[in-house]
Amino acid sequence: MNLLARPAAAGGAADRRAAVVRAIVSMRAEPASPQPLSTLAKNGLFSPFYFHRIFRQVTGVTPARFLAAVRMAEARRLLVHTRLPVTRIGERVGYTSPGTFCTQFGRLVGLSPARFRVLVRSLGDERVEARLPVLAVGSVGSAGATMALSGAPGAESLVVGRLYASDRPDDRSLWALGTGCGTGSVRLPVAPGPGEYAVFTVVVPGAVRLADALIDRPGSYLIGRTRVSLTAKDQAVARVHTILRWPELTDPPNLAVTPIDWLVRSVV
Repeated sequence: MNLLARPAAAGGAADRRAAVVRAIVSMRAEPASPQPLSTLAKNGLFSPFYFHRIFRQVTGVTPARFLAAVRMAEARRLLVHTRLPVTRIGERVGYTSPGTFCTQFGRLVGLSPARFRVLVRSLGDERVEARLPVLAVGSVGSAGATMALSGAPGAESLVVGRLYASDRPDDRSLWALGTGCGTGSVRLPVAPGPGEYAVFTVVVPGAVRLADALIDRPGSYLIGRTRVSLTAKDQAVARVHTILRWPELTDPPNLAVTPIDWLVRSVV
């Protein structure tokens, strides 16, 4: 019997999750090492095709996307907490080409590694609540649709929300920014049309150091994931019912692949 080709029915949910967890532990322990799908799948005694599917079921993203997020999180940490040059940091997180690292970092984060380093270091020990007055300007109550969260995260929280029409978490067409402000309303850059959307929310409590959240420090933010169906009458306000929770091991480093143009605008 070929164990690597066993059918989806074989093995329980606990076995499948354990295989995914082992893969994630390997990614986090050695982000610079190649993590081919065939090896990750073999360690769990699954075929590559089946492992790819269960990994996405457990984490919400593909193994490649998860690894990219892990690498970006480690790169952010090294940029802020070490004096290593950008080229060396790229090598430390698995990029042999400095150009490829900078391109990937810029695509996912929205600015260059060098600029990210300067920006986040400039924040020092600043807490989220201290920057909210600047970040909130134009974020809520402006023209355009808003996303109203059910169960507001609190008046001193930073909320970064996202609606996307596909299951691909790199679709950044509807990034939004807001603050808790007692209602959890988040302005959307454009009004979403009718349809089914996946919703992803990050909430950073006011007492948290903003720099900690930006390098995905454990305990610095909560997340919420859900889906919503919008109709034509939802163009002004899309109310989203979501449960906020602390990230788990199987959640990718969420802010590591979140563009921070909202922060850049607040310091210009």
